[in-house]
Amino acid sequence: MPPGLFFSAVGAAHRLARSSDGAVAILFAVALFPILMAAGGAIDYAATMRAKQSLDTLADSAALAAAEFASQQYRNNNASWNALGVAAGQKTFAAGVVPNRADIAVSAPSVVVSLSGQIMTATVSYSASVKTNLLKIARINTVGVTNTMTTSVTVAKYTDLHVVIDNSESMGMAASAADESILQTRLGTTCFLGCHLPGNDTVASYRAAGATLRIDVIKNAVIQSLNGLSTSTAAGTVRVAVYTFNNTLQQVFPLSSNVPAAISAVSGVDLATDGGGTNITYSLNSLNAVLPTPGSGMNASSPKGAVLLFTDAVQDHERYTAATNTWANDPNWVPYSPSVYNQWDYQPIDPGACAPIKAKGYSMLVLNAQYVITSTDLAEQSRYGDIQNVVLPAVPANIQACSTGAGHFYSANSPAQITSAVTTMFASAANNVARLTR
Repeated sequence: MPPGLFFSAVGAAHRLARSSDGAVAILFAVALFPILMAAGGAIDYAATMRAKQSLDTLADSAALAAAEFASQQYRNNNASWNALGVAAGQKTFAAGVVPNRADIAVSAPSVVVSLSGQIMTATVSYSASVKTNLLKIARINTVGVTNTMTTSVTVAKYTDLHVVIDNSESMGMAASAADESILQTRLGTTCFLGCHLPGNDTVASYRAAGATLRIDVIKNAVIQSLNGLSTSTAAGTVRVAVYTFNNTLQQVFPLSSNVPAAISAVSGVDLATDGGGTNITYSLNSLNAVLPTPGSGMNASSPKGAVLLFTDAVQDHERYTAATNTWANDPNWVPYSPSVYNQWDYQPIDPGACAPIKAKGYSMLVLNAQYVITSTDLAEQSRYGDIQNVVLPAVPANIQACSTGAGHFYSANSPAQITSAVTTMFASAANNVARLTR
């Protein structure tokens, strides 16, 4: 009952009391106390609910503090993670109650912390009494409130992320149909798929004209995902290394916890000016040779490992040498079926190249940034028809076989699809799940 209504009721009762009618006076005497009790009860009930809401919010914060601190201590291999999580929850709750609410009397809450798999759960139960005001006339000085709040977080394991970006010619394909039109206009020819090396065109002119290339979309998605790591539960538990490949593998950023520096390195990634071809097999073999053996991920000295591979999954054995402006067969080429020869050998990604990395203990997450062949490409060069008919049908199954299984392989074409896939891959690899329940 609002205070105004309460005082109106009291006023009406006062007027009744002054009546000369004895019956009314008797009725007033009988009814006054219940009226006052009902009015006072409504006011004190509202105050109690507001206090309970404050306590619920505090208990929720205490549960989150307990779960997150226990998770941190568990990752640090501290055997007292449970007791320390409980203490963190109790401290958070006490800090919110004692200084701020003199009208609330509450004992130390019960805090329970448990771990199931990678899920750390904290439960905070409280019991409190809230001082009344108007109900004191009925000798009801306090009202009891209780509740239980539960929060779960994922224990983010220490993880080394090895980001591998295909920067071969074909990754210079247009990101969309509108971008294709810009590329075709700039070139003055029909070749806008796999024609992006010095002497063929100037990639800078495409971008100056407003075109976005496939590699631009992947770069931006990787940068976005790396930025997200700093605000997730994975923050402080992730190291990143960045590589590019065409015919060979190049490390552009060494393994480091300096995520902003990794972002800067990715920003500098672009299509290769040397190489020209795509040798995924040789590049993955080179990667496996430098990858350290991963660990359990439960402490900084034993991180688990994940490889994130972004490619169109098509290989070819052409090799361009910028210094001499010459083309030749790739000396590191390993034939794989199905393949087709038209000017150069073409074949899909060989999942066998991923096997040693997985056997070493790495999660293998692979994005097939689809190799899209248009009718214009088919009219321009017959090799594109051979790639479309022989190579591309094998790509989906090979990508899946290259990965570590369900949830680790993706196929995308549009910029939105690519961005979504990259984001999901990073979240999965870095255990980037902050809050599950409250």
